[in-house]
Amino acid sequence: MSNGPYGLIACDCGALSLLVGGSPLALGLDTGDEPVAFWPLAAIQIGQGADELDVSADDEGGDAWGCRRCGERLLYAHDGTGMAILQGHPEDRGDLAPGLTLSRQCTLEALGYRVLAGE
Repeated sequence: MSNGPYGLIACDCGALSLLVGGSPLALGLDTGDEPVAFWPLAAIQIGQGADELDVSADDEGGDAWGCRRCGERLLYAHDGTGMAILQGHPEDRGDLAPGLTLSRQCTLEALGYRVLAGE
């Protein structure tokens, strides 16, 4: 992870936290029209509570990362795209990293996400 900007994501009980480095590749909406941000999977590190990390596979080829203790889901990782999908949009919405290829965008949209252009 670089020494650049980073964010901290923690579960409600505080047992698990993840560090997210850099900037999201794009912003979008999930299947329920809730805001999400698309990050490179390589930008995610465990901050604390590795023992509490629960990774559950799904039928779409991805994994839900959550807290074993409180059950809160922190992100969705999709190995096929190399992307991590986090709920919400970052506060600084003007700082998107270049790198969401058309192929990745098409794969995300096939999974039911809507990538927002120009955000």
